[in-house]
Amino acid sequence: MNSPLANKGIVVTRPKDQSGELIAALEAEQARPIAFPALQIEAPATWQSLDNALQHLPELDWAIFTSRNAVHFALGRWQAQGLGPWPAQVQVAAIGRESAKALAEFGVPVRLVPHRAGSESLLASPLWNQVQGLRFALFAGDQGRELIQQTLEERGAIVEKVFCYRRTVPGANPTPLLHAWARGELDAVTVTSPEIFHNFYQMIGGLGQRWLKKTPIITISPLTAEAVTQKGLPEPWIAPEASNAGIIQALHQWAASLPENHP
Repeated sequence: MNSPLANKGIVVTRPKDQSGELIAALEAEQARPIAFPALQIEAPATWQSLDNALQHLPELDWAIFTSRNAVHFALGRWQAQGLGPWPAQVQVAAIGRESAKALAEFGVPVRLVPHRAGSESLLASPLWNQVQGLRFALFAGDQGRELIQQTLEERGAIVEKVFCYRRTVPGANPTPLLHAWARGELDAVTVTSPEIFHNFYQMIGGLGQRWLKKTPIITISPLTAEAVTQKGLPEPWIAPEASNAGIIQALHQWAASLPENHP
């Protein structure tokens, strides 16, 4: 029996090094994944800030990881420096299940992961109602949101933001993607962060933006969906959870809404 996504052209806009799992999941659904990375992840210009934070890690009460990238760059550096096992007294929070999964791969126990990924859900945890005087390190990339740091500081915590990686816009040529769009080979677009959406919107230019108005968009979270609607585009489909499985579920919901005679 064919999947409802069989032969559907689905654009994957995640960074090249992080799109493999979603592409494999789409191929398992008999879809045609179309890789078009709209974000590039690079090491920081200097490791000094991260190295300093890692050296003082045992002095912390909490370490917060805001993405899989933050986990991989911070803990990859931790291992490379031979700093030993994770200090047991430092509690760990992950912004979502994907980040928690990445932490588990490094053998780091996670104390706090919200049911729904996102800064707001993380901040709603009762564990952080009383944080006066507690020391936090927020491992993140550049250009990230300030909500976690600002809120915890308003509650009386001491928060250091540690930049682990840089985000840049790839210099990809959009012409092959636009040609596929013109041939009717592009059925839906997946986006997994507001920044990825904004980069994608910029990279496809005016022609692509006009086609995008008529193309279903699947987002990983309500925050990413908000970035889409702010451009005047139709409401996107939102994954029920911020994961590859959630994206596939949302794609199934979209496919189920199509007329039966839709190709």
